Amino acid sequence: MLNNKPRIRVPMLLDATTYISIAAMSLLGISGLPSLNLQLTALGLCALFGLLYRFYFRTGAWQQNPHLYFGGQAFVLTLALSLGSQSTDAFNFLFLLLTIHTAVVLPAKPATIWITIYYGLVSSIVLLTRGSEGIYAVSFYLIAYFVCGFFGHTLQRAEVERDRNQKLLNELQAAQRKLQELAVLEERNRLARDLHDSVKQQVFAISMQLSAARTFMSETDKAYQSVTEAERLAQQAGAELTTLIRELRPPGLDRKALPAAIREHVEVWSRQNKIEAEMNLQENVSVDLQAEQALFRVLQEALANVARHSQASWAAVTLKSENGFVKLGIEDNGTGFDSENIARGVGLDSMQERLAAVNGKLEVSSRKPKGTRVTATLRSS
Repeated sequence: MLNNKPRIRVPMLLDATTYISIAAMSLLGISGLPSLNLQLTALGLCALFGLLYRFYFRTGAWQQNPHLYFGGQAFVLTLALSLGSQSTDAFNFLFLLLTIHTAVVLPAKPATIWITIYYGLVSSIVLLTRGSEGIYAVSFYLIAYFVCGFFGHTLQRAEVERDRNQKLLNELQAAQRKLQELAVLEERNRLARDLHDSVKQQVFAISMQLSAARTFMSETDKAYQSVTEAERLAQQAGAELTTLIRELRPPGLDRKALPAAIREHVEVWSRQNKIEAEMNLQENVSVDLQAEQALFRVLQEALANVARHSQASWAAVTLKSENGFVKLGIEDNGTGFDSENIARGVGLDSMQERLAAVNGKLEVSSRKPKGTRVTATLRSS
């Protein structure tokens, strides 16, 4: 049994050569048989050899019992070789082909055993049919089987190296994507820090200065309204900066895994809004950094909508990974709405845009008065 070993890909050129050789050598071998019955028998055996190759070897079914497959193929070719064709080298060529197949897919030790068996079968039949004249042919066959076995083993090593290189390439590409995501996240964090430490502090200082100036003025002063409006605009700019900083770096995800960040946010949200919350969070969810941020933002927006609009007394949050997809669900028992006719707001559009950016999708189902369910789905990493 070789089920624990990776399947070796049969090179396309070897595959094409196999079909051409079976067709050509079967016709050549059949032409050396004296009777129609023997020719039909040989044709049937060659066809059986080809069918076993196509439906057992090429599909990988031989791995269930490799010794049964290679033993069966050797038996089929031995029968064809023993029919007494004057062109025995044609059927022997198919044995050489089988030698290459064996060396391509089997480890060195079992492949050597099978190649030795092939050589022994062919040599025995040749010596029985040709006598002492067959010694030269048997000596030549020894070299031919060694060369074919070595060629097949070389193909196997080349395929193993190709698969190894492809695996390394995939790992490097995955590492490159991870580094790019980390670079983007780090840049976003740097921008958030810079905005917080410089621009936001300056806007706050401006707001304080305007507030102080306003306290020394009366409403009858000409500049009073202008100072008041400037103060309001400064406070609004500060609030927008706070929102922007949070957009750049979600505080809930800072040094936390996604399930832990979700749990903390839901607990805080539940206390602040006095809405009972249930959580069913799978811990081993695997998504990249951008997908984590998208899911966390969907959670924030969905729970904000529950608190603002649903009049719910209960909400449930689920996070699970199944069949290669990660699903985040937010459900409530609120008043619900007509999901077919409601005008789309900024919140729903924002959630959809965030998920679309990471190849995910958003589903919203709601029915008066049975609450709402929001489901975000994307592929796991």
